[in-house]
Amino acid sequence: MYKLKRALTFFDALMINLGAIIGAGIFVIIGLAVNAAGPAIVIAIALAAIVSLLSGLSFSEIALHVAKEGGVYEYAKDAFAPSAGFLAGWMWTIGNVIAIAAVGLSFGSYFNLLIGSTMPSAYYAIAAIIAFAVINILGIKHSARTIAAMVGINLLVLSLFVAFSILHFNVANLSNFAPNGANGILAGSALIFFAFTGFSRVTTVSDEVKDPRRTIPKAIIASIIISSLLYVLIALGAVGLVPYQQFEHSAAPLSYAIGSLHIAALSIAVAIGGVVATAGVVFTGILGVSRVFFAMGRDSELPKKLSYIDRFSTPINAIALSSVLAVLFILFMPFKSIVELSNAGILTAYAVINISALSLWLRLEKNRKTLIRHRLFFAIPIAGFATIMLVMLYLGAKSLALALLIFAIGAIYYAYRNLRLAKGMEAYIRKEIPMHSVVREFGPSRERR
Repeated sequence: MYKLKRALTFFDALMINLGAIIGAGIFVIIGLAVNAAGPAIVIAIALAAIVSLLSGLSFSEIALHVAKEGGVYEYAKDAFAPSAGFLAGWMWTIGNVIAIAAVGLSFGSYFNLLIGSTMPSAYYAIAAIIAFAVINILGIKHSARTIAAMVGINLLVLSLFVAFSILHFNVANLSNFAPNGANGILAGSALIFFAFTGFSRVTTVSDEVKDPRRTIPKAIIASIIISSLLYVLIALGAVGLVPYQQFEHSAAPLSYAIGSLHIAALSIAVAIGGVVATAGVVFTGILGVSRVFFAMGRDSELPKKLSYIDRFSTPINAIALSSVLAVLFILFMPFKSIVELSNAGILTAYAVINISALSLWLRLEKNRKTLIRHRLFFAIPIAGFATIMLVMLYLGAKSLALALLIFAIGAIYYAYRNLRLAKGMEAYIRKEIPMHSVVREFGPSRERR
């Protein structure tokens, strides 16, 4: 029998989250966000961090009561309803598959800069996805160590960037602080939220975390705080080096900013950081999405073959599906559309999580001893839901329409699955088929080969 192993410590959990957060957001998406918000990008980042923190607190509250592999899927299902769990898991997985595609393209751009190549970014992106899928298959502990090494390199490179940007900071670049007003700041915040979406990544590997009810909430909050402070410093430094208008067409904005100093070694270091950071997000993206696919397959919400665990204690079929879907999005969607659609999908899932956290609070309200230390917690998921709705208003209409289409596809699939289950039960009652036929198709899977 093969089963998942609890091998991840708090440090591992924190590194998984930081590896998921510190990547495309700061190395790539910041260029799009600066173009929208101008130097007021620092405010946009602070707003995105607040939205993330509110939803992160909702995740943390549910994590105190639910400690199962599957992240948003398990949290929404246990705290609210199975249908909410399926739809939250569906939107989260699709949103993150699209995010893997976006970050993969960013990886290709930085890799081209590093080696001086003009090869299409998609080629490098697909190669990276295949390579990281293989490492994921080899086991969670190998994955955690690889991610920790990547995060260490990222922090070193970004510290160098901050130090040199402070030394060469041009205050005049801040003169037109908010060129597009409040709308520009909110639009920038909606884009930069992409940089924070990885804060829930550790919830997807709950069955592989030691003492998950304590470890996961701490990892979520710590990762949001650390990444927020780092993002503000880097954004301020980037705008201090180069006027915000010049970021519009840059696929590698930090390399572009540091290139203004004409220090070859530093430019190479930042390019290496961009490669490693985006690689880390691709890596953790495959890790997280595959675990949610695994959990949904385990419960027969998706095909049960996705819950198959190999001899390395990893869900090999779920990892393969995550990788194939990401490659398909790379081949058929432009970069900015990928970013906005990913945000729309993940924001929808986080909205469901906030509603689920509120539902859980209402259920537990009867037990006063449980809630003495957080009697006013209900205000957090309400604020989390409201801020997510505000951010979604500033995403592109096309992306919201596509996200609605994806949601509708998920809802139709779920209704069709339930209809088949009902027909199967009716056939069993009429003694047309044995019960094991119904269980084989719709019953929960065991964690074995």
